[in-house]
Amino acid sequence: MHPLPGLEQIYWGMPLVLYPYFSGLVAGSFIISTLSKVFGLRQFEPLAKLGVALTLVFLLVAALCPLSEATQRTRFLELFTRDHIPYSPLGLFIVIWVAYLALVLVELYLIFRQDNIRLAESGHGWRRSWHRFLTFGSRDKSESSIHRDHTVLVVLSAVGIFLAFLFHGYVGFVFGALKARPLWSNPLMPPLFLISAIVSGIAVMILAYQVIEGIVVGRRIDRGILDGLMKLLMWAIFVDLFFDVVAILNTGVSEYTSDPINWGFLQLFYGGGPLVFSYWVVELGFLVLALLITFVPGMRRSIMWTALCSLLVLVSVFAMRFNTVIGGEMQPKVSQGLVAYQFPATGMDSLQVAIGIFAIALALISVLLLLLPWEPTWVDAWARGKVGDEK
Repeated sequence: MHPLPGLEQIYWGMPLVLYPYFSGLVAGSFIISTLSKVFGLRQFEPLAKLGVALTLVFLLVAALCPLSEATQRTRFLELFTRDHIPYSPLGLFIVIWVAYLALVLVELYLIFRQDNIRLAESGHGWRRSWHRFLTFGSRDKSESSIHRDHTVLVVLSAVGIFLAFLFHGYVGFVFGALKARPLWSNPLMPPLFLISAIVSGIAVMILAYQVIEGIVVGRRIDRGILDGLMKLLMWAIFVDLFFDVVAILNTGVSEYTSDPINWGFLQLFYGGGPLVFSYWVVELGFLVLALLITFVPGMRRSIMWTALCSLLVLVSVFAMRFNTVIGGEMQPKVSQGLVAYQFPATGMDSLQVAIGIFAIALALISVLLLLLPWEPTWVDAWARGKVGDEK
C-alpha cells in the first residue's frame, strides 16, 4: 500500500479483512457439518462430508491471508519453531490452527474411510491407487469398525465445535484487547465475531449445497434441507443483529466520553462518512433483508430466494469485517482527523490479492471435490469406471 499523508496510515489492509472472514467460514461450515452427528439432526446428514471438505479449504485459505500481508513471508516457519505466547496474541493462531487442521484431517479420513475402501478395491486406473493410499492400510468394513468410526466422529465433532468457537472467538479477542483503537476496544468483539461466523457458515453451506448438488452433480435439491438451514439462519441473524446494534451503541457510549474521539466516530458512521453506506446499508440493511426472506415459508424452500438470501448474508458479513478492520484504523489514535483510505487495485493489500485468495479457495474446493468420494452417485460411477454416468 502506498504511504498516505498524515500521522497515521491504514496498516492492516484487505488480506486482514479476509482473514477473519475466512476464519468465520471455517467455524460456521464446521458447525453445520456436525449437526447430524452431535445434535442428532439427521436431515442434515447429506451436508456432513461437504461441510468437512469446505472446512479444510477455508482453514488453509485463512492461514494464507495474514501470510500474504506479511513483508517477510520467507520467515513463516518461525511461527512454528518459536514460542510467541504470551508475547503475541496472534501467536495463539498457530496453536489453534494446527490443532484444528489435525482434527479436520482425521475427521476427513474417518468420514470418507468406507468409500475409500470401496474404491480401493473396485476402482479403476489412478483412482484405485489414490483411494488405496487414502485408506492408509485400513480395509476393515465390519459393522464394529463402522460403529467405532461413528463414535470417534461424534467425539471429534464435539471437540471441533469447541475449537471452532476458540478459533474465531480469539480473533474477536485480538481486536477487543487493543485499547489503542477506540472502535476495537469493545468486550462484545468475541461474541460478535462468533455469531457472525455462524451466520456466514450457514449461508455458505446453503450456497455450496445448491451450486454443487444442483449444478455440478445435477441432483434434485432437497427443499427440506434448504428449509431447515434457513430456519437456523433466521435465528442466527436475530442474534447477530442484536449484537450489531448493541455493539454500535456500546461503542457510541464509550466514544462520548472523549470529545475528539466522539467527533471522529460521528464522522465515520453519520453525516455522509466513509462507513455510512457499508455499515447502515450493506452490513445492517442486507442482514435485515435476508432476515425478512427467512420469515416467508415459500421463500425458505425456494432455490432462487435462498440463494439470494445467502449472498446477502455473505456480503453483509464481509462488510462487517471491512468496517471492523479498516474502519477501526480510520479512527486515529491521536485524534488528528480521520485517516484516509485508498483502495488499491494492484500490489499488496489490494483488490488483486483479494480476488487471488478467493480464486485459490475455489480451486482448492474443485480439487477436493474431484479427489474425495463425497457424492454417492459419483462413487458408484467411479467404482464402475464410468464417471459422470449418474449425472
